[in-house]
Amino acid sequence: MISDGPQHSVSLGPILLDHPLVDASGTFDLLEYSRRYDGDYFADFPYAAYVPKTVTADARTGNPAPRVTETPSGMINAIGLENPGIHAWIDQLPEWASLRQPVIVSVGGNEPEQYAAVIAALEAHLAAAAAGTAPRIEGYELNVSCPNVSSGLQIGADPSATAEVVAACREATDRFLLAKLTPNVRDVTEAGAAALGAGADGLSLVNTFKAMVLDRQTLKPFLGNRTGGLCGPAIKPIALRMVAEVAQAFPDTPIVGMGGVMTGLDALEFIACGATAVAVGAANFTAFEAPSRILQELRDELEARGFASVAEARGMALRA
Repeated sequence: MISDGPQHSVSLGPILLDHPLVDASGTFDLLEYSRRYDGDYFADFPYAAYVPKTVTADARTGNPAPRVTETPSGMINAIGLENPGIHAWIDQLPEWASLRQPVIVSVGGNEPEQYAAVIAALEAHLAAAAAGTAPRIEGYELNVSCPNVSSGLQIGADPSATAEVVAACREATDRFLLAKLTPNVRDVTEAGAAALGAGADGLSLVNTFKAMVLDRQTLKPFLGNRTGGLCGPAIKPIALRMVAEVAQAFPDTPIVGMGGVMTGLDALEFIACGATAVAVGAANFTAFEAPSRILQELRDELEARGFASVAEARGMALRA
């Protein structure tokens, strides 16, 4: 693992990160990677925080196959939040309790009570868990914006519904709370304002864009869910614009920017647009070493431009 000096550390609210890079939920399976890694992967974990795949109150089987396909400059997925449910998920925690980096748990649901139930169950477990049997969970990311399930896009696109989810979750925990915003709206700052007003501590954006791809032989929708979420380099310019809009509207708010980050320069662009931290998603599917490569490239970019710290680069694109 590349060693980072203090100048690369950032504070995502109360969470101190060794560097700005985290994984985007659903794109990086810690246990699967650790099984393939020759060595101690928990000690060599490449991201500054781990964001697991979204967990819901009850088990979900996800969408019918096919679920994933490549597109020009991107990929579309329609997994549908497949997961074992919060109680089975909690049973797996001892397997990665030795992870040294903080964990931000991605939470999903169809209504506010379901989101709050996930957090309440995990909070109760953590309060009773013996030392060393759970990783260092320091916050939650509320996935109100997944376009691959019947509820996610509607919640994220409705500021009042977003506020209801955040408020219910705020009552369930004192830990750091991020609201993950959908890009499938007219004005992303409206949902951002609603989330912050209801008690969110920070915002992450963007989630994937609702999209469709056709089977070129049949001219029918290729994905079993018909539509899915587009990610990858194709969405980066739009994601940058939305991160900049949110950063300008809420200048003191911790922001996790994401959308098409494939290189260290991509990550630096999100920081320049106001992101505090940057989530890497599609790049995780390209190569095992992608996280470490992107981190090294980011360090090189900062040094080449003479920045003394990541914080100094933050918001460069927004300054007159």
